Formats: sequence, structure tokens, C-alpha cells
Amino acid sequence: MYTREIQECPKSFVKHKKPVFGTFKGHPEKLDIRGVFRPYGTIPLPVFITNLRIKSRLSLFFTIGEFIGFIEFFDAKISGMAEVCFWNKNTKQRYCYRSVMGPRRRFVPHKLDIAATSSYKKSRYIRISWNRAQDKLSVVFNLSGDEVRPSTVAAMSGKFSSPQAAEITCVSPAPTTRRCSAHYFAVLPLHGAITLKPLLDSPKTMPDADGCAFLDVNRIYMKFRSIGEFLTGTGIIGEKQIAFRVASDSQDAVDQEKYNGNVLFYDGKETPLPPVVITHHYGITKQWVIQDTENMVDLTFTPISDNMHIISVVIAKTEYHTIYGTLDGALLTATGEKIALKAFPALIRKYNIRL
Repeated sequence: MYTREIQECPKSFVKHKKPVFGTFKGHPEKLDIRGVFRPYGTIPLPVFITNLRIKSRLSLFFTIGEFIGFIEFFDAKISGMAEVCFWNKNTKQRYCYRSVMGPRRRFVPHKLDIAATSSYKKSRYIRISWNRAQDKLSVVFNLSGDEVRPSTVAAMSGKFSSPQAAEITCVSPAPTTRRCSAHYFAVLPLHGAITLKPLLDSPKTMPDADGCAFLDVNRIYMKFRSIGEFLTGTGIIGEKQIAFRVASDSQDAVDQEKYNGNVLFYDGKETPLPPVVITHHYGITKQWVIQDTENMVDLTFTPISDNMHIISVVIAKTEYHTIYGTLDGALLTATGEKIALKAFPALIRKYNIRL
């Protein structure tokens, strides 16, 4: 069976101007990869310029009550974007809201002990914050609607001390050892509610419910062109929390067996997963197959709804497909326990970025 060593977390992920690679327990004080020496080759660019190539993203995937979705902040240094997108698992209806943020010192925080990231636009208030001293993750959004989309209000929270909570940090070459990609992952039980306020109808409040949150904070020395796909699943099986992420993209490490960011959280325990192959031979709206060579990941994904987002400014272009669907198949934990999934709600993202 596949194994990947989980090491103690270092104080810094850059030592003597070189990245520190590995899979690490828990979380560092800061998720910071600035200061790597000549990450883009032998061209002697100043560090402050190569630091500008570091792109940051904070994503929170959630399943709660009848909803599944995500909240995301993307930091492109000179500007940022916030997005909330979720689906009703019963009706398959999609609700998406976006906000472009102007220049700011930092959109995604470095600190992992206490921090917050927000979009303060009046019609798109979105905030994710956490404080480990208070043992709390807080998620709030208040989004104005229109003739097509209802206004939406949500308040959800989780506790880091829960027996079902777990976290791990992965730092991998991206794809060479000159550059790196750092991921912090955490899964927490979630509690809260979402209220929809249609323009011409009475508000529809979901009763307070328990769910699952999967937090992903990523910093990466991004290539000028990057393509990839990743699958994220969150939920509850019986009374056990489950969350997992597997990916395949152009910035994967050359030695993926040793370095990758694939991980499964189940019942408060983490399992590093092997590299996977993601295929969709008949198009992204047809069935996807996600497998590895170790028999730890054997899944099929059936799409239900595709949310496409394209931004094109001069030579910069980003194209995202976030697809809601269901999974069937099985996952294997580090202890050999088989987790069977049947019509399990999940999200797949396919992206093409040129920055």
C-alpha cells in the first residue's frame, strides 16, 4: 500500500533560500514561501519581483444541510477575486456570486493561528476567519441578489478541537525543485444555516444543521501557463466526517510518489494519497474516472451542473469550470479501511490559467 512520510512541521518552508519539501503534521505559524533563490531559472531577477509571481488562494468547501458549495478568495497581488457558489442537492439549483477586489496589501493571510480574509463590497460581504486561541472557524456571507438570484445570508462555524477535525501541510516542487507549492488542509465539523431571500417571495431559511468544512490555503510560484483538474469531496458517512482532495495538473512534482498534495481525512485521521490519473474521454459533462495504481482511489464522477467562469484582460486569461456531481466507488485509508461511496456529492474543478 502507498505510504508517504509525515514529518514534523518546520518553522520555515524556505531555508537558505531553498524550499523545504515534504508532508508535515498540523500547521505552521505562517504559510509563507517568499525568498526562494531564482525560482524561474538562471535569470538574476530580484527577489521582490519573483515574490510577485507567488499566487495565493484560500478555498473553503462545505456540505451542510441541503447545500454543497465553496467560498474562494484568489490573490493575484494587484487585484483579487472572491466567489461564493453553492448548489441545492435536492433541486440541483445553482447559486453563484462573485466580487472583484481592488489593490490591497494582502488578500490571503500568511498566519494560520489567527487570521481573516474578507470582501467588504456592500453587495458582496464575504468573510472567513479563524482564531485557534478561541478554537473557532467562522464563515459569514451576505450577498445581494437580483431578478435571477435570491439574496443570501449565511453564518457557519467550526471548532479546531473537535475529535473529527484534522489538518496537514504539504510542500511540493512545482514542478522543479527551484519552485514550490505549499498547501495547508484542514477538515472541521461545521454548524450553521443558510437563508435565501427571493425578490418576489418569502425568505427560505434552512434550519441549523451540522455539516463538514474543508479548508485549503495554497501559495505557489505559478508558471505563466497552468492547467489542471482537482476533485474535492466533503460530507458525513454515518457519524464520521470525511473530506478528500486529489489533483492532477501541470505543476505537479516530477517525483509525484514522494511529493503531492493528495489527502484523505476520515474520522479525524489523515491519509496521504498517491498520485492519480483523472480522465473524461467523452467530455467534461460526461462521466469522469479518477484512479491510482495503488487501489486506494477508484472513483467515477457523474456531473450534474457546470459553473463556468472566464476572465480575459489583455494577455491574462483564466477559465474555470466548477462542476457539481456525484461520486461512486471507494477510497482506502492508511489502516486499510475501505470507504464505499455511492451517489456522494462532490465538486470537480478544471482550470486553465495564463497570467
